[in-house]
Amino acid sequence: MRKYKSIFPVFLLAFLLSACAGQSPGSAPDPASSSVSFPAASGAVSVPSSSQHISSGEASSSGAGSSSTAEFSFVPSEPASSSEQDLVSRVLNPSSETVVMSSSLPPTAAPSRAPAAKPMPAVTAKMPQAPGTEVFSKSGASVDYSDAGQGYVMVRYSGSSVIKVLVYFNGGSSYYQYSLVGDGVYVALPLQSGSGTYKVRFMENVSGDSYAELCSTQLSASVSGWGYTLYPNQYVSYGASSAAVAKAKSLCASAASNAQKVAAIYQFITSTIKYDYQKADSVKAGYLPNVDGTLSAKTGICFDYAALMAAMCRAQGIPTRLIVGNTSVGYHAWNEIYLDGWKRYDSTFAAAGQSAGTYTAEKYY
Repeated sequence: MRKYKSIFPVFLLAFLLSACAGQSPGSAPDPASSSVSFPAASGAVSVPSSSQHISSGEASSSGAGSSSTAEFSFVPSEPASSSEQDLVSRVLNPSSETVVMSSSLPPTAAPSRAPAAKPMPAVTAKMPQAPGTEVFSKSGASVDYSDAGQGYVMVRYSGSSVIKVLVYFNGGSSYYQYSLVGDGVYVALPLQSGSGTYKVRFMENVSGDSYAELCSTQLSASVSGWGYTLYPNQYVSYGASSAAVAKAKSLCASAASNAQKVAAIYQFITSTIKYDYQKADSVKAGYLPNVDGTLSAKTGICFDYAALMAAMCRAQGIPTRLIVGNTSVGYHAWNEIYLDGWKRYDSTFAAAGQSAGTYTAEKYY
């Protein structure tokens, strides 16, 4: 019999070995960061490897709210019964609507014949660019903010040091944190808080858990449209030739509305992707989803479900957020999709016809 059989899926991050002492089994650091805390000022700092929170920015409809120490202490239950899977439930809160779809909905009566709605025009997935018209470069690090108005910046590093990139908004002390390898390839990072001033800091590992500022720059962004919610980034990573983009195109070929597109993608994910118990037990801090890998393996943890949903919807021109935060049963990842208002979609729980109860968002990607 599976341990904690009664508790529904959330993804489970493994401890760093140095963080294990004195903590209860099953707790682990936040997957959206490597649990590194830096002061706003430059200079070397000591970075504990234990599970500490990094607050994620301004609390708003487009940014993140306050954060807390992330603990993942749940493992999936057995699949819901067929009667549970036949349920379609909706959980409402003041800001958004949760949509929970079953992976085996009962057939409905055939509608009366009417002219078929005309499919929507084909959509070309938006891809981030680094045109080079506005670039900061120093010490092997670069920030191309030419397209900051689209809700993202491109960053890269050419060097051998271990680098973390911190992004602050409007002079605040809270930030989003990203890891960066020294391959010289540009990576898109989202500007989740919309229009305003952003500070981008490159932090270089100098010894152990100690980091010092390598360089930094400040930029102003006047974000228009849907911003980062239509583009790939480090957490929702895909390209124009990704299998996830091609699959979304196929699923949505005959859709006459964005709502139909979302329904087709959601139904596909909840009926095809199975929860990966082994991965949940072994995943490490700093894990990033691979949407094509999830699609190929047909398995994943909640981070994988949410990233795949975001990638497929964004590729079809539908504003989508990947959210990490707390639920009634623990730390979790889910989506919000804009369909006449932001609606919450939790494909991990929906795959078993269940709900995570209440949701508190902490980070947006």
